[in-house]
Amino acid sequence: MSNSQENKKPNKALKIVLNVILWIFLAFAFVTMIFAFTSTSNKYGISTLGNKVILTVKTDSMEPTIMKGDMIVGTTLSDEEKKALQEGDIITFYVDLNGDGVKELNTHRIVSIEHSGENYQFYTKGDKEGATEDPGSIYLNDIVCTWHEGDTQIHGLGGVISFIQGRVGFLVCVILPLIALFVFEIVRFIVMAVRIKGKDKQKELSDEEKDEIRRQAIEEYKRSLAVDTEEKSADETVEPTATETTENTEGQGGTEE
Repeated sequence: MSNSQENKKPNKALKIVLNVILWIFLAFAFVTMIFAFTSTSNKYGISTLGNKVILTVKTDSMEPTIMKGDMIVGTTLSDEEKKALQEGDIITFYVDLNGDGVKELNTHRIVSIEHSGENYQFYTKGDKEGATEDPGSIYLNDIVCTWHEGDTQIHGLGGVISFIQGRVGFLVCVILPLIALFVFEIVRFIVMAVRIKGKDKQKELSDEEKDEIRRQAIEEYKRSLAVDTEEKSADETVEPTATETTENTEGQGGTEE
């Protein structure tokens, strides 16, 4: 096997690896863009796919049931389904956690329910040992979804999603991979163009060599014809001289007699 063939194998493998990595980043960027789009296109302001809500657990208040950094997938509820909630159900809801007037998402377990006619109030608490009941009550409009033990839960993935949804994460996981893919495709296009041009140049040189070989062959053929013609002319010139010599010899013999 030639050295050129041996060098082609690692180069081909490297190209395959680079292509796989770039396409993985592209797919990851596409999924991230879906998350970003869905989080701004619904009333909850979070990522949803159909009636499924993708959530990131940022605190340890629900341990050991739900760990900090977990990703869970909840199910959105209609008003009638919210009214059917029971004590012990885990819900995600909006609540002012810091007392700054801004409501944030929280996931806790229902410990009691009060309702009078259409007015429902839910009281919640975390599962962490030593936790106390949350201050205040939760209303129907505050509830986003419910999650049951056994539903989708992926440990550690929530932190990744939170990072992606941030500005830095979006830049690193979406913008930079797209730029890298764009640059890679431009470089690959330039390399292919240079190779094609080089091949065309080699092909032209080969044609010139062929023309040179044909020209040399024709010249050689002409020279051979010229040599054959000269030899024939020389033979025709020598034959009469030989005859005359013979006649002269015979004449001399006769005189001696």
